[in-house]
Amino acid sequence: MDEQTPPVPAQGQQSAAPSTATRVREFFSPGAEILTPDYVTRPEARFLRSGIPFPFVIVAIPSYNEEQSLQRTIRSLREQTRTPDEIVVIADNCTDSTVDIARSEGVSVWETQDNRDGKAGALNQFFSAFLGLLDDDDVVLVMDADTTLTDQFIEATTETLFSPSAKEIAGVGGIFLADDEDDWNLVRQLQSNEYIRYQRRLSRRHGRALVLTGTGTLFRAKTLRRVQQARRSGEIPDLAEAGGVYDLSALTEDNELTLSLKELGFRVVSPKACTVKTAMMPTWSSLHKQRRRWQRGALENLIAHGINRNTAPYALRQVMTYIGVFFLPFYLHTLIVALVTDSDLNFFEPLWVAVAVLYVAEQTFSVRKGGFRAIAVSLLVIPEFFLYVFLDVVYVVTFFGSLFATDEAWGRMRHLRADTYNTGGKVYADSPITSRPYSAHARHRSHGKHSYPARSWRSPKRLATSLHGTHYARQAPALRLVEVILLIVIVSGTMAAIVLPFVSLTLAWNLIAIYVLLGALATLGRLVPVRTF
Repeated sequence: MDEQTPPVPAQGQQSAAPSTATRVREFFSPGAEILTPDYVTRPEARFLRSGIPFPFVIVAIPSYNEEQSLQRTIRSLREQTRTPDEIVVIADNCTDSTVDIARSEGVSVWETQDNRDGKAGALNQFFSAFLGLLDDDDVVLVMDADTTLTDQFIEATTETLFSPSAKEIAGVGGIFLADDEDDWNLVRQLQSNEYIRYQRRLSRRHGRALVLTGTGTLFRAKTLRRVQQARRSGEIPDLAEAGGVYDLSALTEDNELTLSLKELGFRVVSPKACTVKTAMMPTWSSLHKQRRRWQRGALENLIAHGINRNTAPYALRQVMTYIGVFFLPFYLHTLIVALVTDSDLNFFEPLWVAVAVLYVAEQTFSVRKGGFRAIAVSLLVIPEFFLYVFLDVVYVVTFFGSLFATDEAWGRMRHLRADTYNTGGKVYADSPITSRPYSAHARHRSHGKHSYPARSWRSPKRLATSLHGTHYARQAPALRLVEVILLIVIVSGTMAAIVLPFVSLTLAWNLIAIYVLLGALATLGRLVPVRTF
């Protein structure tokens, strides 16, 4: 399918090419009568503030057995101040009533074919078949099937997408908050508090997004085509060699796409007004699985992209995260040594009490918009402290998993085989394919500025349950050497931290004090009012 933008007719001439709406309706309902889009007659936004016509908006909802939530998701789209021109449910191997519900709601349905690559594979299949129908400035909203949008989401994100910017805006993402209709429990409330704080901090960053979330992000069609082209040319990683919008090897495809867009020179934003409501993990077990996947994916994405001016801030955040992970056990160890040795150090000076009060005050102030439950949980301190310890354990496990490229089973979250990757779409040519084979003896391959060694063969038993993110790219001896060096550094640093309080308790405590005071300054800074986005 030709993916080039249809030529624009000269001024005053009537274009013979059908409109986007006509092409899209013909794609989903061949031969059906094409009616005038409803939005033309509805009293809603038909022009952006700049005066240009509101672009064609299509919503793509990848869905796997979403019968419980899909209806609410579709209805939230129908309640927008600017409703979409087309809604399509991408039914991916559904075995429940997802397809029937979508059709009963009057939206289009597109079913994947032999997709084994989860959400990213489903979207790649759809975009491979569909993107060529859209004009450059047509808009695609990708959102999860268990998400509802606030009523101005499409209007607000589209305005932002087409607003003037020093760098072209590639995508406008939603900030996800807890679904109000979920039953309350402590695990959900702790996550809700996290997301409320994230919304506040993102607003203080003037909307500069860290990740374009899969819960709801708006793109121009030309941006998605640019990503496809860049993967095929090797400008950005495509470890699965699928040539699609998403790298199928990425465990967190939305985070990887964000990094890719930044590497291509785009800007990504998440304005505070663009919020979505999504389901929280209901149990510690499900939260552990989610966060392990998120963190492992973030680390794998950094490995795939390498350190450059776009990924350096992400790498620095990871460094700071792991310094924080290291701090708590070091503090507890130092405190125990001091108590056992009957040290005369005063661990309960008024300064430390003031720092603790400041921290609790900031944490509570930052969730005040979440209501009394959010405030109460924050003031209790212990539940959120337990969450931070819980996450620290996740960070440690995922770090060593990424360092040594261990295999893990993730179920629907990602099953990628080492020998074949189902793409269901176009790869460098216009002929569709269902898989791409890899030889155990393939030579080192190189595409553009990103090059990786060939995948190694694995036994059939492991193929069925292996996580294959970027780790096959680290089989080269030089990269294995880096793993060993990092391990030596980590073990040496840990041993030094254990010994230090015995050698110089004062020095250990001073290091702790410096860390705590720097944290207090950062906490105080978050309380200073700033003009937000």
